[in-house]
Amino acid sequence: MVAACSPNTVSIPSNLFVGPKKPNAWPTPPVAKPEAQPQIVAIWFPTLTLHPGMWFDGTIVVSTNVASVEVRTAAFSINSAHVAPGVYRFHTRILELPPFSRRHSYELDIIARNTAGVKQVEQAPLRVE
Repeated sequence: MVAACSPNTVSIPSNLFVGPKKPNAWPTPPVAKPEAQPQIVAIWFPTLTLHPGMWFDGTIVVSTNVASVEVRTAAFSINSAHVAPGVYRFHTRILELPPFSRRHSYELDIIARNTAGVKQVEQAPLRVE
């Protein structure tokens, strides 16, 4: 077994929306002091099953004190672009992965960090085909 594979099933967090389009009712980022605990308010991904060659998008709403949002698994890491106070997005192509990394389930970590490095992490199940 590859150590990066998730032996346990991770649940979809309540603040994660999966669907072809971002929900119309999208929250406003909460204003927070720089030293406050970062908050992940809402996450949108079009899918949680990835294939080499496809485009993978996401939007993450966080508190305004968040300095970076990383979306990662054991197979890859994505640094999201800061597009507005408390709003991060990414649009990336899934590259060809080694055969031992495919047809596995992973834990997808969504990590929000403030400037001091304090983080909040949400986890979701991800399948790489």
